[in-house]
Amino acid sequence: MNGEQETVRNLYGIEVKRCCASCQYKSIDYKGVRICNMLNLKVQHSFKCSSWKMSYGLQKAGNAQGVVRHIITKK
Repeated sequence: MNGEQETVRNLYGIEVKRCCASCQYKSIDYKGVRICNMLNLKVQHSFKCSSWKMSYGLQKAGNAQGVVRHIITKK
C-alpha cells in the first residue's frame, strides 16, 4: 500500500479503485471532511486500510437494472 493504485472487480466485472472513496465505511461530515467510520479518523480520498469493503452502490454497478431518465422530463 505504498502509493500503488489497486483495483478490484465487482460481481458484474466493473473495475473499482480500492481506496476510501469507494469504501462502505466512509462518510462525509457537514464540513465536507471524509471520515472513516471503522477507524474513526479523518482521511483523504486515496487513503487505504485493511478494513476496506466495497460500497453497496459500487457492488451493484453494472447489473443493468438501472434506468436512465431525461434530466428535464424525468421519463
